[in-house]
Amino acid sequence: MSATLNPRIDGKLRDGLWIRQTPSVYTKFYKDFVTNSYYNTLSTTSATQGKVKPSSQILQWLTRINYPKADLSEHVISTFDTSLENLCLLLRLILVAFPFENTQMHYTSHRTMDISHEGLFQRLVVEGNGSYCFGLNTLFLQMIRGLGYRAYPGAGRVNEQPPNTPPIFLPFVHMVVFVQPKDGSETYLADACGGGSCITQPILLADGQTVMGTSPTETHTLIRSARPESSLATSPGRPNAAVEWYLIIRHKKPSGDSSERVCYSFIEDEFFQADYDAANVSVYSSKHGFFADNLVCAKCIWLGDEEMETLAGSENSEEIGSKTLTDVSISLTYRYMGRLTMDGKTVKRHIGPRSEVIKTMEKETDRIEVLRDIFGVDIPPEEIRFMKGRVPSLDG
Repeated sequence: MSATLNPRIDGKLRDGLWIRQTPSVYTKFYKDFVTNSYYNTLSTTSATQGKVKPSSQILQWLTRINYPKADLSEHVISTFDTSLENLCLLLRLILVAFPFENTQMHYTSHRTMDISHEGLFQRLVVEGNGSYCFGLNTLFLQMIRGLGYRAYPGAGRVNEQPPNTPPIFLPFVHMVVFVQPKDGSETYLADACGGGSCITQPILLADGQTVMGTSPTETHTLIRSARPESSLATSPGRPNAAVEWYLIIRHKKPSGDSSERVCYSFIEDEFFQADYDAANVSVYSSKHGFFADNLVCAKCIWLGDEEMETLAGSENSEEIGSKTLTDVSISLTYRYMGRLTMDGKTVKRHIGPRSEVIKTMEKETDRIEVLRDIFGVDIPPEEIRFMKGRVPSLDG
């Protein structure tokens, strides 16, 4: 008997897989769950049943990201609407609240990146600092699970090549999250890392699916692809099987031209904390590479109505969702965004296709001041000494 692959249905995981509801490490019954004593009380058929009681940590997280609810209480969380629109709002709030940064690698004696659940809560929620993809997506995954979303973590290979060139991928050193909102099996890719030209809203797992990025001058597209060097095929003599996904970023330039780049590839397999712990060590302990050679910091910002109108190219007619640009009640779910990035000795503000330098730095004391005042990352002055002699050091 020959085996055949089930037909692929766009918008769903392979074979129509269902994501089981799993409690967050930040909920009160997580320890019971992992020891299986709580397992049977969880629903495997509906996202609206079997919710666990949230702890104050989830409330603190919602407060930190400025979730727009006047009265945040455990009742609000236990009845949270696990809709796609709310998922989009949460993702965008995170991109503004937490910077994508690797300061722990350079300004500490241990020169590591802490992605433990306890360490991430302290560093991000309590202190207001940031992390990179492993930390930001780990916290995001656990918090949305605590709100009732069905989600699991995946991994990707980052492309290290520039735009308009064939991709060359690193190993699995990127983390992503797959989410099935409400009680359906439609699946969305989410990525809360905030680095580079990050996605700013969930993307349906469908070939050719395209969403807007920070503004209409930026788009993100998912393409199902087959690696040329792959050994897998759908059957003998057939082309390579398209078992991998590419995230494509397109930018419109001030000249009117556009650029295209594969940001990363990913697969649908579920990965686990041990996988990310190992990948994390490989990144922060490397003597060379992007994070070893650079002090990285970036975050998204909200744009005002005037900037949105300029990007839209019309003062009154452009619509975003069900709102117009001149509607003061426009939701943060649809508002255009910009980016702040630290690149060497400069900090740039990116709005649509245009960038401007807003700050320059000559020495490490300048940089920790910028990290604090612009990005909200607090580096005690006495920790500057740990940067000395490292590649990104401004003091040599």
